[in-house]
Amino acid sequence: MAVDHQPTFSRTSLNILIVACVGLILIFGQSSKESSEMNIPPAPKLNVSYWVSDSGAKVWFSPKLDDHISIQLDYLAGFAYNQPPFAKGSSYLLVSLLNHEAKLSRLPIHFELKADFIEASVQLSTEPLTMKQQLKAIQNLLYRPTLANKALQDAKLIIQKPFDSLWQQAFTGHDYAGPKQGSEQSLSGIHRASLQKFQQSYLHPQRLFVGISGNINQQAAQVIVETLLPVSKYPLKKSTPITSRPTPYLVNNDNGILVLEGSTNNTESLIQQRIGLCILNALPVQGMRFVDQQANNVVLIEHWSNVLDAMDTEVNSDMMRQAKRQCIKHAFAQTHNGQAVSRFLAWLNRYELPSHFLKMQFDALANWQEKDWLELKHAWFKPTEE
Repeated sequence: MAVDHQPTFSRTSLNILIVACVGLILIFGQSSKESSEMNIPPAPKLNVSYWVSDSGAKVWFSPKLDDHISIQLDYLAGFAYNQPPFAKGSSYLLVSLLNHEAKLSRLPIHFELKADFIEASVQLSTEPLTMKQQLKAIQNLLYRPTLANKALQDAKLIIQKPFDSLWQQAFTGHDYAGPKQGSEQSLSGIHRASLQKFQQSYLHPQRLFVGISGNINQQAAQVIVETLLPVSKYPLKKSTPITSRPTPYLVNNDNGILVLEGSTNNTESLIQQRIGLCILNALPVQGMRFVDQQANNVVLIEHWSNVLDAMDTEVNSDMMRQAKRQCIKHAFAQTHNGQAVSRFLAWLNRYELPSHFLKMQFDALANWQEKDWLELKHAWFKPTEE
């Protein structure tokens, strides 16, 4: 009869084995805990085509399975370009009136105003007849808006926002100073004729960066762009490039504005800023907003004192991984549907960034450590007197 022999261990051997196992757990567990490294997924890939339309617009296209055809139009016509002979507030009034007319006509387009750009988001129907009608109506709005006098007077209402005054202080004497909405005095001098002249000069296809995406091929995208954006009969308004502002930060009433390097043709710095902002958002603070611009990017911070207190918080490996996950989530959100892709393409287009920007960001993210955050934190929040 066979007998199974069970292995036997002395108490000393068992104790040695237990100690060794505990040691290995502590060693590997601690190294895993302290490491901010994590598996970074492949970056979203976009199949991008580029061209310049017959009217002079710079176009980026990438196909995307979607129920609409999305177009992003970013005109170099923001409030920073409200310089003589055009009064402060011209861009603000133009955006207000264009949105008013689009709403009255039920057009699938919405305008927003930034320092550098007037941005327009379009969502076209994929039904051919409806699309044709939408393209014609939106073209009329972009090239021949009504700009009704009554709507113009109604739009001359200034609504102060918390950061308006601080923004103007940070950019005193700079094109970005604005004010974005103009002043009562400047708005009173804007009439339909002057606003129409601004629209003809600045909502010009040669001042336009386009992103287009949808369930179409490049040939169809080109036909859509040429239909929407014919050659303008008005001369191009040339303007001097906006220069960078050196102010590091400014604080007033516990609101702060952090002034950073701009986005244009500045890929590596912009990637570092985006990662750094993810880490800021991982800290126990709220009320921060990132504003990307050509010459200077900006972080608007509520409760500045809370942020400075949070700066003393040690960014451990868990927080670093949380920040990396947030960066990854944001990147995928920029490409999750046609509208997001069109906006992202126009964003890359207008700032002269590479089409593989997200891959570069993910590569940088994989190598980011706590020391990189410490260096960035010192650069951003160093005392202004240094």
